[in-house]
Amino acid sequence: MGYRAVLEVTQETVQDVALAAQQRFNEASTLLTHNHYHSAIYVGGLSAEMFLKTACFIVGGASLAAPTQALMAPLKHKSYTPPYKIDWEGGHGLWFWSQELLARRRGQGKKTPNRFLQVLAALYGDWFVSMRYRPGSATRDECAAFMHNVEWLANNHSALRR
Repeated sequence: MGYRAVLEVTQETVQDVALAAQQRFNEASTLLTHNHYHSAIYVGGLSAEMFLKTACFIVGGASLAAPTQALMAPLKHKSYTPPYKIDWEGGHGLWFWSQELLARRRGQGKKTPNRFLQVLAALYGDWFVSMRYRPGSATRDECAAFMHNVEWLANNHSALRR
């Protein structure tokens, strides 16, 4: 049996995605230390996406054991009012997940730290899912700044989902 078949035997849960987010962050950090800057940004962006997704799901009332497929299905065709063009990016869009998290938090009367808004803008400015198709030429400084923002998201993940 192939590795894919092993992983696909069970549905992914919110807990799985949260654990994977931390793993991808650790892997991105390793890529940074080994001077693979574009790859570090790409993998770090996947981590950021998963931190945002799980925060959305939990703020929305999902348990850690909830299957993510059912939680994502109603969001695929969701639209937001202008001036923002919200790009779903195949379910990976950082702007989409950040706006969804902000909307859910606002709907519950929760304040969001200003630093979160700065981090989101910076992450969105540096990452998109289709960058995987580009050879990339990121610098150490660009990568370090990006990873600093992903680290903030990782360190504040539990606070953002409360």
